[in-house]
Amino acid sequence: MNRTRWIIASLVAVVSVVVAVVVVVLTRDEDPREFVAEKYRRAQQLDQANNGLAYLATAAPAAVAATIAEATDPRGRRNTGDNHYLRFDNDLIAVSPHAGGSLVLVDSYANGTRRHHAHTSGYGWTSGSAAGDYRGGGSDNGGK
Repeated sequence: MNRTRWIIASLVAVVSVVVAVVVVVLTRDEDPREFVAEKYRRAQQLDQANNGLAYLATAAPAAVAATIAEATDPRGRRNTGDNHYLRFDNDLIAVSPHAGGSLVLVDSYANGTRRHHAHTSGYGWTSGSAAGDYRGGGSDNGGK
């Protein structure tokens, strides 16, 4: 190849890498913690033990959970009545009715599954790693 072709090939390669990076950045799902923190009002007085961060929303739980899910693409989404649960690799978000709107509780995955065990264990969401959990039905009673 002559020098001009090497330059053109190099430019094409650089442009391809830049386009690939832009596509990845623009199509990446938003971080669930950041999305909730930006979208909803922080309510420290409602925080739960073990770093359960509380936020308030004016919409009903189903609408709030749908908004969060649309922006963040959870690994799993379930509801028990008016309580909605969104499962992520590192986080669990619970949305429940509160004062005519919703309480959004953001937990680490392990703390969230322990806190909401009565609701989430039936989905197979154990307090282990979300990435390693079996996604089928049934509950995990810790081998008991």
